[in-house]
Amino acid sequence: MIKERQGWKGRVRITVRNLDGDILDLVEMDNLITTVGLNMLRDLLKGDISDGEIKYCGLGDDDTAPALGNTTLGNEVFRKILTSSSSPDDGQLKTIFYIAPDEAVGTIEEIGWFAGAAAGAGADSGIMISRVLYSRNKTTLESIQVERTDTIVEG
Repeated sequence: MIKERQGWKGRVRITVRNLDGDILDLVEMDNLITTVGLNMLRDLLKGDISDGEIKYCGLGDDDTAPALGNTTLGNEVFRKILTSSSSPDDGQLKTIFYIAPDEAVGTIEEIGWFAGAAAGAGADSGIMISRVLYSRNKTTLESIQVERTDTIVEG
């Protein structure tokens, strides 16, 4: 009997830089894949949906712990369209969101990634596939780059 181990894992890297490009903060963490995110992948494979593209990153100011049942951020206050994506290795997708110095100024407590046909510029739209807590009081003197690497593995 063959036992298969498969999974979908997300790893996040957040880099904060000052206006000169110096790194002020660098954080790496695993993230929670939500149940609606897992169901989206299932529905893509089944053919029930045809759009599972990660399109937006949202920031919020709610520090409630992430939970599998989350479908939105606790309180989304900013949303940014995808800056770039790539496939660095087999089974991997890397998405990058760049938040400029004049964007999302204020309190950040949570980050979410939104995918699917319904994902748009409006808060709480699309399927929130992932959520993490990240606390920062962002100013106009810094930028933030949020990189997320999804890895789908077997074995």
